[in-house]
Amino acid sequence: MKHRLIGIVALASFAVVLSFWMGSSSAIASGPDDGKYSYVGSKSCKKCHIKIYKSWEKTEGAKGFDALRVGKAAEAKTKYGLDPAKDYTKDESCLKCHTTGHGCEGGYAIPDEADKKAVKRAGTLLSHGCESCHGPGSEYVKLFKEIQKSKRKYKAEELYAVGLTKIDASACTNCHNDKSPTYDDTKKFDFGTYKDKDMHEHEELKQREE
Repeated sequence: MKHRLIGIVALASFAVVLSFWMGSSSAIASGPDDGKYSYVGSKSCKKCHIKIYKSWEKTEGAKGFDALRVGKAAEAKTKYGLDPAKDYTKDESCLKCHTTGHGCEGGYAIPDEADKKAVKRAGTLLSHGCESCHGPGSEYVKLFKEIQKSKRKYKAEELYAVGLTKIDASACTNCHNDKSPTYDDTKKFDFGTYKDKDMHEHEELKQREE
């Protein structure tokens, strides 16, 4: 009974991860991007938002890339018609939703294993990172550091003007759509319900004004 329960939990977790699998062909599934800004990796956000970062690390989205590896989540892969023995870590259709910024400026790129620098860089953009929802951070990360250092008040519009994305349903439906192997037409994605499920913690930003 115990092993069966563990299997059910693992299957449910994999279903959540796989819901990020494939995005719409008309948009980059890893997040909004118009090529104006570049991806910098979630660790760039950690410096100012360490509590949020640590809670994000515990979410299924933060572990999504592992589901692409050989032998991982074998039971779930079989259920959804995927081959557990196949390596999906280089499958372009999977990388759109299992990495951050794939196909965009500064986003995840399949590294040459002989290039240690490229491998390290790729490692910072695995799974569904901060920028997958909040947009490429090359400029708003710099601005936020200045805000933190000066301890001045600011409004969100300042950050939106340099790439920060307003969170709405489109941040999720780029991957949660009928292109996903786990799509169930009887259980369509509901942003209102999902936005508070398996998400990172939120904290009050004391310098932020409404």
